[in-house]
Amino acid sequence: MYLQFFIFRDDPISMKFIELLKEKAKHGVDVKFSVDRFGGKDISSSLIKEMEESGIEFAFSRPLQFPHLFYSLNHRNHRKLVAIDGHTSYIGGFNIGEEYLGNNEKLGYWRDYHLRIQGNGTYEIEKQFLKDWGEDTGATKNPHSLNKTASSNNQSAYQLVFATGETLENQVLDIDDIPIWEKLLVNTPEWIYYYF
Repeated sequence: MYLQFFIFRDDPISMKFIELLKEKAKHGVDVKFSVDRFGGKDISSSLIKEMEESGIEFAFSRPLQFPHLFYSLNHRNHRKLVAIDGHTSYIGGFNIGEEYLGNNEKLGYWRDYHLRIQGNGTYEIEKQFLKDWGEDTGATKNPHSLNKTASSNNQSAYQLVFATGETLENQVLDIDDIPIWEKLLVNTPEWIYYYF
């Protein structure tokens, strides 16, 4: 079970979430949990120790790095991914905290969305999680294999484009099924549109 969030709050729903993860890890589930370094500022060292003692592998995503302090400060990981078992995954806007249930007095009631993906689309989500995990921890691991309906070269029928900003243009240009004019529109700076 791979989980990646931008924000993790220190509140009752978050602690209940951690208890569920600890229970799964104790039953032998491979649990990897990643939270952005700034979005996870509520995570204490004692909570990290508690998770690790329960078998949860934890990492802060995108730690500050020298000598490029300001670049790493602004290079945050906003992804919210959950890959459960090689078959079911979630992607979207939910983080972990009471505010995502509409229980924050200051923010009031509001909604965000998460999509449930089943089947081979989960492969792409696992692959991205493990790529980020490797960058943050140095550990490498392959995603679960695709099922028999996938192509022989272990590629999903789905194409999910994950980007960290500077790589988006190249990723879109590498997709063969998109007509060139759509690639140009996606990769053209906004101000160019005004001339057409």
